[in-house]
Amino acid sequence: MEKDISFTQYIKAHFFPALFDAVKVHLEKTSHESLQDLEIRAVYVVDAPFVRLNFDVVAVAKLVMGQNLFDAWLRISCTGDLEKQLEDFQILSVSAYQGKPAYQNPLSDTLLPYLHRNQLDAVASEIIKQYYPEALFTNQVIDAMRFAQNLGLDIKMRKLSKTGTIFGETIFTDTKVEIYDRISDSIVTEEIKGGTILVDPSHYLTRNNGSVNNTIIHECVHWLLHRKAFALAQFFQPKVRLLRNSHTFTNMTTLDWIEWQANALTPRLQMPLVPFKAKVKELRGIYHYLNGEQSNLIGEMIYIIDRLADFYHVSKMAAKLRLLDAGFEEARGIYKYVDGHYVQPYAFKRGLLSPTQTFAISLEDAIFQSATNPELQEKLGTGNYLYVDAHFCLSDPKFIKTNKFGRLELTEYARLHMEECCLIFELVTHDKKTSSCFDEVLYRDANQDIHFEAHFSNDKQINPAILISKRIIELQELIKSLPASFTGTVEKLIEWSELSLEKVEEQTLLSNRTLFRMRTDEDYTPSIESLIQFSIGLRLPPEISEVLISRSTRRLGNTERDFLYRFLLNSCYMKSIYECNDLIVAQGYKRLGKEM
Repeated sequence: MEKDISFTQYIKAHFFPALFDAVKVHLEKTSHESLQDLEIRAVYVVDAPFVRLNFDVVAVAKLVMGQNLFDAWLRISCTGDLEKQLEDFQILSVSAYQGKPAYQNPLSDTLLPYLHRNQLDAVASEIIKQYYPEALFTNQVIDAMRFAQNLGLDIKMRKLSKTGTIFGETIFTDTKVEIYDRISDSIVTEEIKGGTILVDPSHYLTRNNGSVNNTIIHECVHWLLHRKAFALAQFFQPKVRLLRNSHTFTNMTTLDWIEWQANALTPRLQMPLVPFKAKVKELRGIYHYLNGEQSNLIGEMIYIIDRLADFYHVSKMAAKLRLLDAGFEEARGIYKYVDGHYVQPYAFKRGLLSPTQTFAISLEDAIFQSATNPELQEKLGTGNYLYVDAHFCLSDPKFIKTNKFGRLELTEYARLHMEECCLIFELVTHDKKTSSCFDEVLYRDANQDIHFEAHFSNDKQINPAILISKRIIELQELIKSLPASFTGTVEKLIEWSELSLEKVEEQTLLSNRTLFRMRTDEDYTPSIESLIQFSIGLRLPPEISEVLISRSTRRLGNTERDFLYRFLLNSCYMKSIYECNDLIVAQGYKRLGKEM
């Protein structure tokens, strides 16, 4: 079983005798006590240039004075060079411990820097100031190749895997690296010197130049921040040569933090905060000049994100996330990726949502919440909310319309005023890795392997009282007019829909024979699917489809399929049968009816 990587444990294992002797000499010079034992309680490490370390060992000395035994807390200040494997270890001083001082640039026990999210821009600015200062004073794109060269790093293009899943690699020390050779279609080894960044050149073709720049700067961050952690790992596992090696750290949180730091700092290096904000201000002015009275917040943010992506040679998602980091909350609803596609862009009142809240919810979460959350069930059971383009929106022409393809979509007004019409959901995750490292839910679009669940949050912004009152009156009148028999109910609902029988067949995907028996044969037992098709095809409100099903011998149970059907009846009844079938197929079930 591998040992946990710990600088404290390494010091205890390799330098205890030297520490003991130093304390003994110190006591001989300063007091009359004799040292019986020494207990190392903690090691506080401070970063230093290159791979040097300055660190304080906090120890409890067991002292004997006459017949008495007592403890003395001591601070032993030390230094050493990791590149020399601490062979130059030196004790600088021994003094009384008076509490942990406020260290600048402290390192963790695995020699990772402590970085809080609100420190990232300052850290990025210091790095740029030291290695690429002109980027702080003029709005220009950082040349990734030149940035790496300024760090003293060499760039080599090598295909690191056959599948192209490894974009880049930082080589900290001279080692043999496995390279994919296209000619022989095999993995070969190549000797690579330390201080080299390997980049897969195929990504110039399969992705874009911005992606390659991102990879290089990402690897530069590893070199700047994680050389010491890698060097310490080699003390425990001398054969380790690559940071990505899954056995480098037994504590996966360390690996998570390593990647989080590189992922979080890279866009801040590519888009430094001060010139970035200046660029946003410039683009805002250009957009309003070009569009005049036609300007709106959605169009403005799309324009800014697109132009930032072009200017900085980054993806649109990277540009959006950088805007959010920089405090431009307006970007939240732009390029929103849900269920494998981008939803229509939207905007809302500033300050309305917390970082963990959203208007957009996946189909899977929508079905689950509608089946398990009583408060949401009550809202959806009224039929006042429809599930449209990943949102639960008030069913009103002001907010929802039918497009030229016959599908429901949000109106422009709704997309500019989401707080007036759409329900809010809270994003939560049960992923421990996410809880420890990815503490900003705004990054969920960029971390697709992290699963977030959307939980309904009681929304006080929307007051659909007038709409509800109007609907209740209309529905009560319709329900009173429905016969007690199943066939009579079917016939009455067709009459209410004002559709011809041919149109009913088309919109429900029910055969002429099935529809005829549902209208005339009281002994006929239609399938639950036929009832769902009829309800959706006629766009029956939930209260009416509930009456229809109650008149039949069928009932919706508590299976996953039944939860899906109930969701469609409550929240998608204004969608076409084809749209509903798309949702059904997305959940792994068979389509309703036979589509032409």
